[in-house]
Amino acid sequence: MFSMLLEGFSAVLIPGNFIYLLGGVLIGLVMGAIPGLTATMAIALIVPMTYYITPTQSLIMLLAAYNAGTFGGSMSAILIATPGTPAAAATVVDGFNLAKQGKAGKAIKAALFASCFGCLFSSIVLVASAQPIAKYALKFGPAEYTVLMIFSLTIIASAAGRSMVKGLIGGCLGLLFGCVGMDAVFTTPRFTFGVLKLSSGIDLVVMLIGALAFSELLKQAGSVRKAVNKPHLPAPACKEDSQFTRDDLKISWKHWLRSSAIGCVIGALPGLGPALACWVGYDAAKRGAKHPELFGKGSVEGIAGAESANNAVCGANMIPLLSLGVPGDTGAAVLIGAFLVQGLTPGPLVFTESPQTIYNVYAGLILSNIVLFTVVMLTYRGFTSIAKLEDSLIYPAVSVLCVVGVYALSRSLTDVWVMLLFAVIGFVLSKLEFPTVTMLIGFILSPIFERNARRALQLSFGDFAVFFRSPLCWAFWVITVISVFTILYGKRKNKQLQDGL
Repeated sequence: MFSMLLEGFSAVLIPGNFIYLLGGVLIGLVMGAIPGLTATMAIALIVPMTYYITPTQSLIMLLAAYNAGTFGGSMSAILIATPGTPAAAATVVDGFNLAKQGKAGKAIKAALFASCFGCLFSSIVLVASAQPIAKYALKFGPAEYTVLMIFSLTIIASAAGRSMVKGLIGGCLGLLFGCVGMDAVFTTPRFTFGVLKLSSGIDLVVMLIGALAFSELLKQAGSVRKAVNKPHLPAPACKEDSQFTRDDLKISWKHWLRSSAIGCVIGALPGLGPALACWVGYDAAKRGAKHPELFGKGSVEGIAGAESANNAVCGANMIPLLSLGVPGDTGAAVLIGAFLVQGLTPGPLVFTESPQTIYNVYAGLILSNIVLFTVVMLTYRGFTSIAKLEDSLIYPAVSVLCVVGVYALSRSLTDVWVMLLFAVIGFVLSKLEFPTVTMLIGFILSPIFERNARRALQLSFGDFAVFFRSPLCWAFWVITVISVFTILYGKRKNKQLQDGL
């Protein structure tokens, strides 16, 4: 195994192959940073270019684009409060607040270190245990997925802030919006109001850009209207504001390990993906932090938890894809097409039919992190300089990017109107002090939860005992109860401390 991996590194570092790796990183980084143009779209854009190149060149280019695109979304999330990809939604919470304090450089470096660590961690897990983990993942049926989603819903309570009621209302709104579209069982439209485009549901990217980015534009419109023109982001007050310091490393590395492990588990389970991993990783970081009250106000730990988790999915997604031929998310599904184009069929036989190509892919995924790190360190100052322009210049440009990015998803004006609707909803929720984050979490979990819950009940002929039959279900129930208890205890303790002050 080790010798084949070394051969893989040698193959990738050949100039003819390395150029494709670098090209994948650059395309993925740019596509991920532009709101609406996700890492999956970067892969889809590259696939037609791979017909006339070797399998190694094709696959390392695609995986490099996938990895860089997942990180690229955090650049716009930090600098303009607009997640370039759904995987960067949690990064907005603390990343943009750090940037508003003049610490954009620190935030970008924190995200970069966490992302590279997360992908390297999952790459090592991929190389060492692809087949055993994939076989274990097969034990997850619809009942297990349902209880796992119930556990994931506890994140809503954790993200609720001071008012649990408002947080739960926001989460319920997200669950409700997730029901828009065609019923998965009876194939009848729900909550579409006669709009044909809504029969396929509300696109997650559309909702994120509307609720997070465009709502922020609405909140900031008042200062621009009053001609209070100021730099969009302030300059760093001292040298440390642009650096990822030793103290930052000291408080982040534990979150990197924990959230990377979480990202690996989520990536190995088909159908979940980095959009969920970022929130679970962020929540785990908040629970494990010594000062959770700093989360949401500009915490390096929050960025560490979110970014290491979402990029860990990149490598872990390859576990079910290579071992079972099952895609972990939409990005991995596009990768299957790239494998087939090269005459490779993902599944157990690929390890015997083309073992060296697979190890070349492993090496390319690992090296893509080094290339990504180098490229971002050379270019991030240019991005932060642009973000320091005046609000009156930044906000119109961001609004155009939002509209164009959403329209580019499916060339539909309906998506633009839906984005504007969620912009208004996000604006109203923020004015009423409802945490918008809980609505986003509910929306992400809604379709996965509904689909698996209904499938489990169908297979058991309506017997709810199906959710308590397997040891995995019981394990998740125990974890859920412990999670709820720790959240309630933590909130009660914080309330007592605030009352004492």
